[in-house]
Amino acid sequence: MMKKLFIIFIIFLLSGCREQDEVVSLFPLENYSQKISDWIHPHDPDFDKPIIDSQSQRQRLSQFYDHFFGSKSPWNADYVSKILRAQNPNDLLTNEKELIDLFSNKNKPLKEIYYEENFRSHPDNIINEITANINLSELNNIKYNPIHRGITIDNLQVRALPTEQVFFYHHKIAGQGYPFDNLQISSLWAGSPVYILSETRDHAWSLVLTQDYIGWVKSNGIARTSNTFIMNWMNAALKNFVAITQTKTSIIDKNGIFRFSAYVGSVFPGKATSNGYKIMIPVANAKQDAEVHYAFITKDQATSMPFSATPHHFTQIMQTLIGRPYGWGNLYFYNDCSAELKNLFVPFGIWLPRHSSEQIYAGRVEDMTKESAQNRIDYLMEKGRPFTTIVYIGSHIFMYAGSYPNPNSKDHELIPLTYQNMWGLSPNPANRRAIVGKSVLFPLLENYPEDARLVSHANKKYFRVSYLDETPNYLMKLQIIDLKELMFP
Repeated sequence: MMKKLFIIFIIFLLSGCREQDEVVSLFPLENYSQKISDWIHPHDPDFDKPIIDSQSQRQRLSQFYDHFFGSKSPWNADYVSKILRAQNPNDLLTNEKELIDLFSNKNKPLKEIYYEENFRSHPDNIINEITANINLSELNNIKYNPIHRGITIDNLQVRALPTEQVFFYHHKIAGQGYPFDNLQISSLWAGSPVYILSETRDHAWSLVLTQDYIGWVKSNGIARTSNTFIMNWMNAALKNFVAITQTKTSIIDKNGIFRFSAYVGSVFPGKATSNGYKIMIPVANAKQDAEVHYAFITKDQATSMPFSATPHHFTQIMQTLIGRPYGWGNLYFYNDCSAELKNLFVPFGIWLPRHSSEQIYAGRVEDMTKESAQNRIDYLMEKGRPFTTIVYIGSHIFMYAGSYPNPNSKDHELIPLTYQNMWGLSPNPANRRAIVGKSVLFPLLENYPEDARLVSHANKKYFRVSYLDETPNYLMKLQIIDLKELMFP
């Protein structure tokens, strides 16, 4: 019976599309130059003019520090204790059990079955093996203990369950399959504070609280932090935080040992030298305790925070990110839409939450959801501020980069340009995807001449505009602690 249902399901998925290339195609980008200077001109008189005043940047940087060392840090006893005191049904143990049930294929409708890389559905024993390795009893009534504070000594993938097994929906469903591994939460850059909540029975994985979420990482990528280490690290960072500006910068210590690659979004305590920066990096000793080592990087690879918020500096960071592949949940340390913006704004000292639905509340929000697509476009062109205006459309977010002549029009009328990391566009109903699959400069049009059937970002269910250069008007949205939101991808 199940076999017949599966065949019916596949026939249903393929209905309305005669060939596989109608489910997945490539959006033609040829009409939209990906050379940043073709749009944002270096000779513009405002190219080196700050678009955020210094006082506002200092306030933003103070909020940034708060997530590393203050009231919202995994090293903060009060913050961790709030997490640990959560009561059923919003406690760690209940949520972990719900995650296990969510990723089991038992009694699931066919459209919710999870698949491996080989296109075969996961057998029941996979989730049973994962569950057996989780010490569930350890998640019950955890008490805060400072010895469980740690720091990442490498870049780590963060998973909803302790496994590297992928959990794809069926690849015949438009917008599913690769790269949408449902277990993938995000990534943690080297040098990130964490609090260790639990370990698997084989000690290979650790469940950690980060500044943004709770998830499983490889245990050998974490070192325990003593009070002395934390105070040294924090005091140095408060004097000068150094942000990476050249993605995949090789971090080599003073002994010539390669430690890790540093991506845009990574920050380290450090100080300026004549040639660049001397930064502190965390290294594990033989007991897996954190020690401070040092590395040297050039001025082309990093900046003291906050980087002056000029169009010049924004395009400098965009230049090292543009064209990199889309990475759902930071898969392979590539960015998805929200990770792209989160990391882009780090050198400027602007903290954004990890998820797009929360990022929009980091500035003053204007909700244009009830407006037509054309009114939304007109509003963005009239009221949008290049580089400091972001737009949330429901499960996706992008940055407004300014208004420029339309290369597809004889009249070359002005159109809004966005910078974003996007998977693609789809028609309505969403039975196929025209894939972009990378970070791009992309116009916001009501319709695209390349394929008028595709639904524009201007015509999605939501259209919320946020001004990051203004004080948030929904501050409470970012102050609620919900374990389900922290733990579920």
